Amino acid sequence: MTSEPAPRGTIYDIGYRPYEGRRLGRRFAVWSLYILSLRNAFGLGRGVLPKVLAFGLVILAVIPAVVQIVTASVVPSDEFEFIRPHEYYGIIQVIIILFVAALSSDLVGNDRRQGTLALYFSRPILRGDYALAKLAALTTSLLAVTVLPQAFMFGGNWLGASDAWEWVKQNGDDFAPIVGSGLLICVMVASLGIACAAFAERRSFALVSILVVFAVPLAVAEIVIDISDGDAARYVVLFSPAHVMRGFTLFLFDAFPTLTFSSQDGSLDDHLSFVDLRGYVYLLAAFIYTGGAIALAFSRFRSPS
Repeated sequence: MTSEPAPRGTIYDIGYRPYEGRRLGRRFAVWSLYILSLRNAFGLGRGVLPKVLAFGLVILAVIPAVVQIVTASVVPSDEFEFIRPHEYYGIIQVIIILFVAALSSDLVGNDRRQGTLALYFSRPILRGDYALAKLAALTTSLLAVTVLPQAFMFGGNWLGASDAWEWVKQNGDDFAPIVGSGLLICVMVASLGIACAAFAERRSFALVSILVVFAVPLAVAEIVIDISDGDAARYVVLFSPAHVMRGFTLFLFDAFPTLTFSSQDGSLDDHLSFVDLRGYVYLLAAFIYTGGAIALAFSRFRSPS
């Protein structure tokens, strides 16, 4: 009886070839993630609700600028300003906080919920690259509710002035504080938002935690200022991101309000005039908040999750 031949393997050429093109590498991957995150922030390529939320908040932030421009069309802006540049960020501060809370929870929460973090971290993006791309995307998107409305109002006031050249000579110095304070607000609140979202397991938890980070210290600072006249009232504002944002904005505009008898019971501006800290202290506090939040976010994404 003859033995059957041993089975042998067969190689089929089905046309697979190794990639021979140019490899774009890590930098291009980070840039692509940044662009994708920026699009996602405004709901581009997604459903209706993210678009309505993002663009709705942008429209709300622009409304005060529109009111000022309409006013300037009736009364020349060199004679009357309904909203002054150093007041604008204080008026829309709630909108800025809601914007960063909604977008940061969405930017980080979607990847965590859909399980795409492992895919991003496979290669060539590092964990720190992911955090950097998300932070940069959120910071850029925040420009739409900070610098953009202010630049729009600045241009409208200029066009509404009876003497445009004279108006620029008198108000041109405001443009640098507008951009500087707006950029610092974007970086600070974006870093706080990404840090909170990085440690939250669900998008809803991220949203609530970001609101708590801004609202609770604000309420505590107001209570302490109302009931205390000592150092506790003087330094408690540094633990409130809302007070810090307002403080360095007024410092950059050189527009700190004067102390009055009602300052202890009034608005954020009144609280800042009551505690009477140097303006650069708020600027330093903003850098500490930003650096600490970025460090927390980077450490979170570097650790296995």
